[in-house]
Order: sequence, then structure tokens, then C-alpha cells
Amino acid sequence: MMHAQTPIPATKLRVPRSAWLILGSGLLLSVWVGRYMWDFAAGYNGALLLRAGLNPYSLQPLLNYPAGHVIAWVYPPLGLRLFLPFTLLPYAAAINVWLGLELLGAALLAWIWARHFWKFNLLTQPAAMLILCFGLNGALLWQLTTGNVGMVEEVLLWLALAALLQGSDFRFGGLLALAALLKVLPAFFLIAPLVAFAQPRWRAFGWGVACLAGVFALNPILFPAEWQQFRSMSTGGAAAGASAWQQVLDANLFQYERDTGADNTSALFFWRAALPAVGGWVAEKTGGFGQPGPYSDELLYLLGCILIAAVSLFHLWRYRQRPATFEPRLVMLCLCLVFALLVPRLKPYSLVIAIAPVVYILYRRQDAAQIGLLLALALIPHYSESALPLPIARLAKIAFDFLPLITVFAAWLLFLAEMRAKPPALATASRTD
Repeated sequence: MMHAQTPIPATKLRVPRSAWLILGSGLLLSVWVGRYMWDFAAGYNGALLLRAGLNPYSLQPLLNYPAGHVIAWVYPPLGLRLFLPFTLLPYAAAINVWLGLELLGAALLAWIWARHFWKFNLLTQPAAMLILCFGLNGALLWQLTTGNVGMVEEVLLWLALAALLQGSDFRFGGLLALAALLKVLPAFFLIAPLVAFAQPRWRAFGWGVACLAGVFALNPILFPAEWQQFRSMSTGGAAAGASAWQQVLDANLFQYERDTGADNTSALFFWRAALPAVGGWVAEKTGGFGQPGPYSDELLYLLGCILIAAVSLFHLWRYRQRPATFEPRLVMLCLCLVFALLVPRLKPYSLVIAIAPVVYILYRRQDAAQIGLLLALALIPHYSESALPLPIARLAKIAFDFLPLITVFAAWLLFLAEMRAKPPALATASRTD
């Protein structure tokens, strides 16, 4: 007579040796690459200038300060206060403290993802550990290499989404406002209370709007002089005589032109790389025809954004028709992929936001035929310069450069498939009928 085995509690599951090997390798690499952290110098430099009563957005005075990289602060002045305590230490000591905080931030992100979104013990899942440490072209390692303030942004954003899942509307609004304080773009997730639940949560949305407005209003109120310096810096690359909005748009698009290839793997730069390559190849074959016209890359990017937003909203609407199986965390994670597909600037470290959705969908749809492809895409480093024997060699280089974006797109398609999938009970019933 056979007896059912008692399930082993998750806390007592044996941790595979491979998980310890992956974790140890990732930690060693993190400490190794953490020697660079050039973006930390921007905050440290700006805080030093602020303490000296100088313009924190100016490059010229930085030549007299000890930080290892001459990089100016480029975010609103309120966020610069985060770095003031570090200026009490020499630069060499401050950068080590920042690395320690970044490692703690990475551990906190893994804990938030495993507890609130993945719902499994990370140490018992080597594949998830592999993607966390090295996936999406080593996004987490890139974050630790640059020392960018994006780690603070990511931790605050994911704490905000976890608070929303737990029903804490005010905590969601406050944390989201703090996450958007520096780079503004996390304000995109203000739509989460409206789309990530079977019924819109207007109270959480209201708290988010109020907190965002309050936090951003503090910049001109508390620091009017530095706010004016920030505005001057933000419109510095714009054409003279243009309107204020046009100045800001021109200045920010101008800075995107400096990022090329693997340094910016956004959808906008995919089209900027692909159109000349395809058009040039066609022109070679047709004797001059086929070159892309002006603004064709921006136009295709905008059309792609509209298409991705429309398809996502349609699948969300269909998914809401099944409230019994509706899962807010699935929609929140899908929003992260939509965000990565829409933003015009996607640096290597920016892809940290896609780690949680990619791991989730890999485990959620393990039986899907595309899972092996997604796992391979997530783990192939895209900085390889190897030339593949393809008819259009330039497209091979582009494919390597934009593998993380392609990975995000493949994961987004799997999320849409998950929204379309029937619950197991309904699927069994339909097969029986």
C-alpha cells in the first residue's frame, strides 16, 4: 500500500551546489567590477560643488576636485542631497561605501522579487539565479560597474509595486514619487493601480499623483537657484528661439545621439541602427534606391510604441474578463516589459527592470516551446563583436547589440500568451466537450 509523501517545506529544500557556484561567481564579479563606478562621481562631484556654494551642474569647477571622473550632476537638485553624506569621506572611501550599498540594494531587489512576485525560494532555483546574476547582458553587473543612482531608483520602484500588491495606497504613492525624483521615468508606473487590478484603484492613483506633485514641487520651492541652473543645463543643447517645451525636447533628443550600439539598446535606437543598414544594403543592390528618409526612425519608433501599447491594452482588457484568474502581479510585471520597450533610452543597467518579468514568465510557462529560446536570449552577452556569416553582415552586429531588447520583446509576447491562456479547469472542460 502506497502512502502520499508529505511535501517538503520550502524553507527545508536543499540548495543545489550550482546555485552557490552562481551566487559566488556573481558576488566575486560584482566586487571586481565595482572598482570602476564612474557614474557615482556625478553625485559625489555635484555634492562637493554644492557644499562649496558652486553650481553643481557645471563641469569647469570639477577640474579642481578629487573625484576620479569628470562627470557633472544632471538630475533635479533635491536628489543631490542623497550624496551629501558621502562628501564627508575621501572619494576612495566613499566609492567603497557606495558599492556596499549597491550590493545591499541588489540583495533587496532579489528578496522583493522572490517574495512578492516569483513566490519561490531563489536559492533553490539555479536558472533564476543565473538570470539574476548574468542575464540580459549582465544588467545587474552593469549597474554595479557604473555605480549609477539607478539602483536606488529600482529599489524604490519595486518597493512601491510590492506595497501596491499589499494594499498600501499611501506607501505606493510615496515610494513611487521618490523613485521618480531623479529620472522622472518611473512615473510611468502611476498607471499600475488603474490597470493591474480587476477594478481600478483610484485611491492609490490619487496618492501617487499627490505625492509626485508634492515631491517635484519641492525642487523650485526649496532650491530655486539650483532649479534654475538645472533648467539651464536641461535646455543647453536646444536651438535658440524655440519654445520651452521644444527646447527641452531638442536637448534631450540631442543627448540620445551620443549613445550608440550596445550603449543604448532602446527601440528608438534599434530603428536608428537597422534602417540605415537595411537601406544601405538595398541601395547597394538597386543602385541607389532604398535609403531611409529623414525622421523615418522616429516615425517607426512612435508607430511601434502605439502598436505595443494598443496590443497590451487589448490583451489586458481580455484578461480582465476572467476576474477569477486575474493576477495583479502578472500585469505589473508585464508593465515593466512594456516600459522597457517604450523608453527612448535603454542603457545596459536600465535592463535590471526586466529581470523579474523574464524570470517569472520562464517559470510560469515552462512548457511553452519558446521558453528555451527566451532562456538562450536572456543569457547570451550582446557585446560580442564576432561577425556571423550572414548575407547582411551589418544586421548581424545589430542583432548582437539589441539582444536584450529582443529578449524583452520575446518575454512580452509570452506575457500576452499567458493572458490569453485558459485556466487549467476550463481547458480540461473544453477538451472533454
